[in-house]
Amino acid sequence: MSLLKHLLNQIETAFSENPHRFFTEHDLHFELSRIATGFLINERSLFQETCDEPKKFVVSRIHHEYPTPFRCYMKNSDFTLITEDEFKAMKLKDPKFRARRGWIDFVVLGSEFISSNTLRVVSGKRYRDLLESLKKKQCTALDLAVEIVYFPMFDEKRHIGIMRRKVSSTIQDYNKLVAVKQFAYPDGTPFCHEAAMMLFSNTIHKDQLEEILASFPLRKAVSFFSIIVSGLS
Repeated sequence: MSLLKHLLNQIETAFSENPHRFFTEHDLHFELSRIATGFLINERSLFQETCDEPKKFVVSRIHHEYPTPFRCYMKNSDFTLITEDEFKAMKLKDPKFRARRGWIDFVVLGSEFISSNTLRVVSGKRYRDLLESLKKKQCTALDLAVEIVYFPMFDEKRHIGIMRRKVSSTIQDYNKLVAVKQFAYPDGTPFCHEAAMMLFSNTIHKDQLEEILASFPLRKAVSFFSIIVSGLS
C-alpha cells in the first residue's frame, strides 16, 4: 500500500469516527504526522543522513510548513507562480512588488534527496542555496506533499459565507500544490512525486458544502479528497 493511500484510509477513519476530537487544522496535521511516522518506522525509512562533511546530519523525512521551490503571488484568493526572471523584471518596474515563497502543510522528503544534499538545501530555508541546487542533477525532493483544509462546525448555523471563503482559499492552496507537482529540475526530474489536497468538515449542512465543492477545478496532477461528516452528533 502506498503512503498516501495508507494516510488517507487511516485519517478518514479517525475523522469519521470522532470528528470533534479535532479542533483545528493543526490537530489534523498532528494526526497525519503520527500515522506517517508509524508507516515509515515500519518501513525503516523515517530518518536519513545528509551529505554534509565532515559531519552528516540525521534528518526526519516528515515535515510541516515546508517552503515551495519558487516564489508566488497569493493576494486575496489568487495564485500565480513567479519565476526569478519575472520577479526581477517586476521589481524593476515596481520596487514595492512582493512575491514570496509559499508553504506546504505536510511533506515527506525523498531519502535520496536528503542523502545527496546538505542540510541547508534539504531544509529549504536558504533560498539561494536551494536555487543553486536546482541547477544540478537532482533526485525528487518530495515523495509526498499534502495540503489540509478544515472547516469545523461547533454550532448549527449555516455559515455559507464562511464556507464559500474557505473553499476559495482551498482552491488557492490546491493551485499551489498543482504548481509544486508540475515543478521540475532543468533535467526534467520532478520536484514532487505525489501531491494531494484533503478537505475535512463536520457539518449538518453537508449538502450545501458538497454543492459548493461541485465546481472545484480539479486537475490530474493533484488528487482531491473531501472527508465530510454530516451532523454535530
